[in-house]
Formats: sequence, structure tokens, C-alpha cells
Amino acid sequence: KYDGMGDKEIVALSGAHTIGRAFKERSGAVENGYGEKGATKFTCPKWHASGRADRPNGMPGGKSWTPRWLKFDNSYFSLPGKEEPDDLLVLPTDRVLEVDPGFKPFFDKYREDQAAFFADYAAAHKKLSELGSKFEPAAGLRI
Repeated sequence: KYDGMGDKEIVALSGAHTIGRAFKERSGAVENGYGEKGATKFTCPKWHASGRADRPNGMPGGKSWTPRWLKFDNSYFSLPGKEEPDDLLVLPTDRVLEVDPGFKPFFDKYREDQAAFFADYAAAHKKLSELGSKFEPAAGLRI
């Protein structure tokens, strides 16, 4: 546990990977960068990540955890990247959630029960937000 965050909160907050993408230029965790050259079939302009043709994806590129990375749901907990590793992302930290004895019960629960995921995510996000940020040094850093 860290600041009152247990296994349930860690797994619930990890579900935020349902939305968004990783980029080579930002994290280095993927080879997929900005623009169409770095796009996968799910992050290219032809794909409708929200599931609606009238809503553009924004900037192409990067690699997403889920096909519908503009839709917040429980699809992350199916780890679709295991089936499509060239087009979807699964990090070692994602995989551990489905096998670690402390994380697995929550991972399985959220895969099966989207309402439970939404409720636990909301509570964990609130808790995380209320913890605030601590900066060292207190005045911040200058680059």
C-alpha cells in the first residue's frame, strides 16, 4: 500500500489505459511515434477510435492499449494487445495485473463487470486527487 492505495485502487486506476496512447517521443516504451508513419491500424486517420465516424481521432500515431481508445469502458481488462501485439500495447505492468494474486481478483472483476470498474475507478481517482502533489524541492525545478 502507498498512501492508502491498495491493490483494488492500483488495478482500477490502471484501467485508465482504456483511453489514450503511448508515443516513442514521450515514453520510449513503444516504437510508434507521432504522425501517420508511427500509426497502427487503430491510431491511423481511417480508424474511428471513438466508434463514431463523426468524431475524429486527433493527431495520428502512437500505440493504444485498446482499439476504441477514445471510449472509456472496461475493454482494457481484456488485454486486447495480447491478441494484436503489432497494433495494440501491453506492457509488463499490464500483464502482471492478470496474474499477481493481489491484483488478479480485481482485474477479473473489472473485465466482467463494467459498472464495478466505473464505481471503483471513480473512488480511486477521487482518492488520488485528494492526496495532492508533493514537489521536491518545494519551489519546483528550473530547466
